[in-house]
Amino acid sequence: MTKRVAFLLAGTAFVSTVFSGLTEMVEPIDWSRFPAVNHSDSEFERGSKLLSNAARHSLQWAEAFYETGESGDRYLIKNKNVEWTIRPATSAALGLAIALKTGVAPESIGFSKEEITARTLKLIKGAASIHKANGGKWGDHWQSSLWAAQVGRAAWMLWDELDDETREMVAELVVYEANRNYKVRYWNGKGGDSKAEENSWDSMILQVAVAMMPNHPDAGEWKRKCSALLVGSYCRPSDMERTDFTVDGKTPAEWLDGYNIREDGIVINHHLIHNDYMASIAHLQMQGFMVFPLVGLPVPESVDFNFDVVYRTLATKEFVSPPFKEPGGSMFIPGSPEQYYPKGTDWSKYRYACFYGMDTLYDVLGYEAGLGEKASEWRRLRAERMLKMQARHEDGRLYAPGEYDTYKGVEQMVFWMMADAHLLQWLADCGVSFEQKNWLEE
Repeated sequence: MTKRVAFLLAGTAFVSTVFSGLTEMVEPIDWSRFPAVNHSDSEFERGSKLLSNAARHSLQWAEAFYETGESGDRYLIKNKNVEWTIRPATSAALGLAIALKTGVAPESIGFSKEEITARTLKLIKGAASIHKANGGKWGDHWQSSLWAAQVGRAAWMLWDELDDETREMVAELVVYEANRNYKVRYWNGKGGDSKAEENSWDSMILQVAVAMMPNHPDAGEWKRKCSALLVGSYCRPSDMERTDFTVDGKTPAEWLDGYNIREDGIVINHHLIHNDYMASIAHLQMQGFMVFPLVGLPVPESVDFNFDVVYRTLATKEFVSPPFKEPGGSMFIPGSPEQYYPKGTDWSKYRYACFYGMDTLYDVLGYEAGLGEKASEWRRLRAERMLKMQARHEDGRLYAPGEYDTYKGVEQMVFWMMADAHLLQWLADCGVSFEQKNWLEE
């Protein structure tokens, strides 16, 4: 069934495009597949506390930040194709959806389950209604594949709660963003910005589109584009010559025409040896471990390409001072939640959440045993550090003024990162399979 929907956004009425009935292709998550297990381990409890605090902050933030329509039925997010407008909303929506579905206690958040759900649905509907696919302005942005993946996942996790209008809008925007002409970009050692992060976030919407709509006519093409982006994200110079193994049906040499990280696993971004962009692999590329198991699908082989290389570099590579900043050592500091930045950082030295995600993936997925024990310790230390930071603020936010003022949506960003780490643990506790497979042979 097709229809047109009129919206009043920031005082301007417009009419959406005609919907195509894409919702019929969406495979909802069957939540009855997940057993009612006792999630009582200490890491899960710490993760739940982190999420309850972050959810409390984001619920209050969204109510204050976004305009409420006259009917009060949705947040009217400003109709602009701007990161600061869209990404905080989609990050918060995903964090809230994960909190709801992993059983974070509403009383620990400070809102009823009904109110949490209602406000999350408003964020989803508000973001979806102003995408280009639905007559709005955002989309076709260098980063909109990330935002679309977040709102798509949030909506998919709460699919049974959405009205028909929102389902149609979400499906439309997911397909629109998945069908963009994504190309693998390479750094090749030139300039100050690796393209690892951009390739990774472009892969996110393709992963979500395939998981949501595995039988869509374009699913095969989505998979092929996604595998190319994933292998091309954190690839080293030597990978261009590797023919001794295959990833999603091809050798690295067959996939690659360039590289995006140094041979030693270092990522260069903003003209720095940048720890933070090394950690982006966990929250962008490796989203597949939090998506495909929800519907019992194997994880593509390419999802964690070179993750172990990057993690080992963060954890073990030694930097001598001088020429690097004092005191030298490894980027992950043994026995500490803190980071050592060999060339300094231009964001914040308190970015615990992104490294917490790295630790959680390494710990839960069982990479190398010896280093895995250290990953488990760092995971605990970073979680405890963040809980202490949140405890300073009644509203549950993580940062105090001066700690991370360089990014406008920082609280919603860390909420999403904490939430994905928690979802991975929840899935592991439920006994799901994280099996990886060449998804292009299907």
